[in-house]
Amino acid sequence: MTDAILCACLTGGGDNEVAKTALVPVAGGIESVLTRIDGVTIGVADLAGGIAAYRKIGFEVDGRGVARTEGDRLELTRGKEGLQSIALASDDHAADSARPGTDYVKLVQPGNAPASRHPNGVLRIERTYIAVTDLKAAVERYAQALGVAPKMERGTVINADMAIFQLGPNGFGLAQPVGPGVCAEALKRRGPGPFQVLYRTSSMDAAAKWIADHGLPPPARGIRNTGEQAMLVLPEHACGVYIGFVGMP
Repeated sequence: MTDAILCACLTGGGDNEVAKTALVPVAGGIESVLTRIDGVTIGVADLAGGIAAYRKIGFEVDGRGVARTEGDRLELTRGKEGLQSIALASDDHAADSARPGTDYVKLVQPGNAPASRHPNGVLRIERTYIAVTDLKAAVERYAQALGVAPKMERGTVINADMAIFQLGPNGFGLAQPVGPGVCAEALKRRGPGPFQVLYRTSSMDAAAKWIADHGLPPPARGIRNTGEQAMLVLPEHACGVYIGFVGMP
């Protein structure tokens, strides 16, 4: 890990500090040109069943299993259930491909397809989370790969210590549980790996109402370390993934 990244990792600010994208040098002098999270891929046992499940959660999913939000997308694909990978948009694919590789991440050219209007009010991906068993080691590995200094936080909703790499408007999170809760349960169910997608929504109440009106249990609610409300749709209703919402009532 370079000195610039190491220093930033050890001096993260308080919970309410706004994380900023840090374009920092990494080995070989390459500078970060990762611009945002471009999308997530979720495995489903059956594509039609997966589309139906996500429509119940309030996503406008097309017949191919794709739901588009502002600058990013959710894609359902047949395979083992759960959050399979996180796509990061790169302005310089060749340069970013020269970085050390990391699990669960793929590089893509930035997409520009228009966002759909979703009944749950989702606007964009706020964060993704990967569960790890050794946060310090994971931070070192992902900081080298992403070229971005993370901000360290305590996640009150998932009960975990977190390292958040800010990529433009999106946060790419690593999480290690500090006790029972969402992160610990994800590790128990699937082992280390991606487990949650958190969406910014225009209306928490509208999202909750749509979900309830379509026969799902009310999402579990909590308070983020920013003071905002958050709620979670559990994996049994989202093809093995925790789908979170954050925003104004």
